[in-house]
Amino acid sequence: MKKVYLIALIFYLLFWSIFSNAQTLNLGILSSFEAYTGTGAVTNSGTLVTGDVGSNNGIISGFVAPSYIDNIYNANSVTDQCRFDLFRLYIHINDLFVTYPSSHLPAFGGGETITSGVYSTGGAGSVGGALTLDGKGDPNAYFVIKCNGALTIGAGATVTLVNGAKSCNVFWIAEGAITVAAGAEVKGTLFAHIGAVSLGANVNLEGRIFSLEGAITIGAGATAIKPPCNSTITIF
Repeated sequence: MKKVYLIALIFYLLFWSIFSNAQTLNLGILSSFEAYTGTGAVTNSGTLVTGDVGSNNGIISGFVAPSYIDNIYNANSVTDQCRFDLFRLYIHINDLFVTYPSSHLPAFGGGETITSGVYSTGGAGSVGGALTLDGKGDPNAYFVIKCNGALTIGAGATVTLVNGAKSCNVFWIAEGAITVAAGAEVKGTLFAHIGAVSLGANVNLEGRIFSLEGAITIGAGATAIKPPCNSTITIF
């Protein structure tokens, strides 16, 4: 009987420790940013960008009123802290359990609907046509699409959120460049680990643009706005 109680106590302490250390994904200083790169230029030819913009090592250009309404930071203590927070964010996202490890084709979209989870492709990935992210009524549903290569979102592609899915809980992670072609409608944060991020003409992005090392370009007529919410993804 004592052995049973001892085993029960061990399991209680183990799971209590796990859940008591759970916390919500926190972007830190990056929560006020729309576009940030650790190394690279940030160039805007778009019509609207909301949120702070920064580079820790690169030229920032094209952000003038009325198309831009927040703060610009360049190679200072703020951008240095951003780099730290971005690296921390990358670690936390990569620590999430991969729900669909290489079980999804590298191409997403074409009228497809996917449900909450972490998707991982073995190489480059793409989105074409219509892609729906279905939260199934869960306000904490999240979607992480990880590409072990570049990510391309095709011209006119659409990413739509339904049934509780939120842009603040959507992350597109690429180990290469991220390219969003003209006229695409995208929800979620675009995060290139090592690579440039570019939005083509007339792209509409509800999400953030991050790169640890790579230029950021926002094309003519494009809009980039921060998610209207904070992430509720649980991390440990």
